[in-house]
Amino acid sequence: KPVYLILHGLNGGSNEEYVREFVTSRLARGSTVAIMITRGLMNTPVFGNNVFHGARVSDVDVTAQRLKNVLQKSKTVLAGVGYSMGAIILSNYVARSGSNCYLDTAVAISGGLDMRGQLDFHRSMRLWQPMLASELREMILVKHRSKYEERLSKKQFRNLLRATSITEIDVNAVVNYNKDTFKDLEDYYTEMSAMGDYDSWLHSNGTDVAIGRIGDVSVPFCVIHALDDPLISWRTMGHNPTKLVQSSNGNDKTGKGNGNLVMLLTNSGGHVGWPLGSNPTKHNWSWMHNAAGDFVDGFTKVVQSKGNKFTLRKLKK
Repeated sequence: KPVYLILHGLNGGSNEEYVREFVTSRLARGSTVAIMITRGLMNTPVFGNNVFHGARVSDVDVTAQRLKNVLQKSKTVLAGVGYSMGAIILSNYVARSGSNCYLDTAVAISGGLDMRGQLDFHRSMRLWQPMLASELREMILVKHRSKYEERLSKKQFRNLLRATSITEIDVNAVVNYNKDTFKDLEDYYTEMSAMGDYDSWLHSNGTDVAIGRIGDVSVPFCVIHALDDPLISWRTMGHNPTKLVQSSNGNDKTGKGNGNLVMLLTNSGGHVGWPLGSNPTKHNWSWMHNAAGDFVDGFTKVVQSKGNKFTLRKLKK
């Protein structure tokens, strides 16, 4: 049975209801599940000044490497599943790591591929982000206030305290805090994104597709996203997902890609949701969990079948 590495959402952890439900469903099928807690959350310590930011993929790289080291001799599939911010980081990781990815397969749920598409998503900033911003701001003040006061100017820290959206927090708690790393918000979102070096996001007709690092994904990678997601815009999927998948599969004039990118886009479903029926609480998050689990199970069956062409990732000596 596959082993899962879960990356939770922005303010979450292993106690999130959707995470616990996925864990329960996978355990019932005989799998093992590990959850990587984002640095600083759930009372995890942060040594030094390197607090969380969404462009860092080294944490998941080290975690996946440790798990792969344990699983390598058993030839067990190691699958990554990310939700929301965890999905953004997971997508960026599998794209940037390329052939050095320690995961065998991955599924990103409700996470953008190109976060520059969020820059003009004003409805999210007004209606939905304030709730997340309030929780995140409280966490910063309670656990890491001294770190931010040390690095930020008084004006920047005051702006952080007054931030009412994730976008505003990103400016002050990430860009200004890491001024030697990120030039501005767009630069941060560029570095955070699997499609950050993909230039067709500027052109709505999508005619100038130029595959960047997302074409280097070396493992079967499924992106699940609802077009009505109120938090992460459909624009973060690129202006031409069909062209993107074709290019990533090497089926267009670029000739790049290796057939590893699959995109499952639905008209509805919200953010980490996809409620079913007239009584959604009866089914909870079963649709998205079944979709992720079925993708990983399908890959696992192929790997375990005779004459298959897939090989599991190996640690470099």
